[in-house]
Amino acid sequence: MSQSPYLTILVKMDSVKAEFTRYKIEMNICEPNKKTEKGDWFTHDTSAIDFSSLRSNDIKCGGYFDKGTPTLISGEEEEKPFNQFQFNNQVFAWEKIFVLKISNSSSRGWHPEMYIVMPMKYKSFVTYITLNDIEFQSGKVIFLTNYNASYNTSEGSKYLKIDQSLKNYKSVDVKTFPLKELLEKE
Repeated sequence: MSQSPYLTILVKMDSVKAEFTRYKIEMNICEPNKKTEKGDWFTHDTSAIDFSSLRSNDIKCGGYFDKGTPTLISGEEEEKPFNQFQFNNQVFAWEKIFVLKISNSSSRGWHPEMYIVMPMKYKSFVTYITLNDIEFQSGKVIFLTNYNASYNTSEGSKYLKIDQSLKNYKSVDVKTFPLKELLEKE
């Protein structure tokens, strides 16, 4: 039986701040044009790429998608994903750049989206990422390069676990973010 790499990402808004607001969360999976050679898939290497020096033309992306976990909205017959997002699939996460776009779906007025950009600098065949306590910051970007990561052993298999609260995490204005063009690619 062959194995496949696997990635799980769970993203949750701050439940207190988002109690009466609906946030739509979408994700784009990007990667640098020039990556480090994989070598052994099962080692736990750290990428040599300086993600903060990359520019938009150094990175290729797919497109934004929404595969959020459904939450029943009171009074509506269908389920719609709001305030959290979950992605599970066969993806080798190392040196990928996860771009999360968060938009306020409850307001009649338009609020610029918020973004979270997370480059994956640690290699692992299986990766679990949880980002929680996200406070919506219209027109801002969190460039998440310093996160709580650890390798765990479960029943003999090692996996990378990232569990990060983004409460009060420093953000920058989208207009001044060096990868601004990358965020706007559909």
